[in-house]
Amino acid sequence: MYFFFAVLSLLVRESLLLRIVRVSVPSYRVRGQQAQFDCDYELGGDRLYSVKWYRDNEEFYRYMPKYDPPQHAYKIDGVKVDLSKSNDRRVVLHQVTLKSSGLYRCEVSAEAPSFESAAGEGRMEVIYLPREGPRITGNEQENKKEDFLFLNCTSGRSYPAAVLSWDIDGEKVTDKNLLVEYPLIQHSHGLLSAALGLRVPTGRTMQVRCTARVAPAWREGSEAVVGNSQLADSKEAMLLVRSSGEASTLSIMLLTLSFLQLLSSLIQSET
Repeated sequence: MYFFFAVLSLLVRESLLLRIVRVSVPSYRVRGQQAQFDCDYELGGDRLYSVKWYRDNEEFYRYMPKYDPPQHAYKIDGVKVDLSKSNDRRVVLHQVTLKSSGLYRCEVSAEAPSFESAAGEGRMEVIYLPREGPRITGNEQENKKEDFLFLNCTSGRSYPAAVLSWDIDGEKVTDKNLLVEYPLIQHSHGLLSAALGLRVPTGRTMQVRCTARVAPAWREGSEAVVGNSQLADSKEAMLLVRSSGEASTLSIMLLTLSFLQLLSSLIQSET
């Protein structure tokens, strides 16, 4: 019987303590969007003293019911609170920027006599989406060297940098001997572009696709049909590029050194 009352007493005591039920912070937001953070709590037998929000340990918002108005926002770089939409359980930020990324923490405190406090946190990353899909081009210098058609895929400016991948006839290319990685290209305002090369064996017609992904929010690809001409002594290739974000089709003639040499020899024989 004593054990039963001890457990019951413990359960009652825990039910009367302040606790965080849920803290909701979006994993990512696109630059320019609003961001909403939720902090759901139970006071138990206490009265609320304050709810405070921090970004990377720097306070930017507090709610204290004993003040009028109860809300107050602090100016920190990349964080601008919409007070008209914020209260003790919700904070809304105006249009976020890349500087808004960080670890957000909600801290709830009780009045005397308990002075209990509880906290929860979550990380948000702000991303910048490319304004165009990945671009497929031929690498003329590389195409003069070997029996491969060499393609480049370059993503549009974004943050973070896009993750690129190649597919040949619907199958993802995993052979590292066919892929060439390049350093990230840095642009102004912290934006980045990625580039990934692909060596396509000559001798048959195939469909290649380059796909760019930026977080889970954005994915876009460009497709190309690659085929060789009937000139046995040349390495002339036709590359048809179609971006999934564009209605037009771009035709590019990739001429290699051997083809130029063939033309040169034909001209010399006529003269």
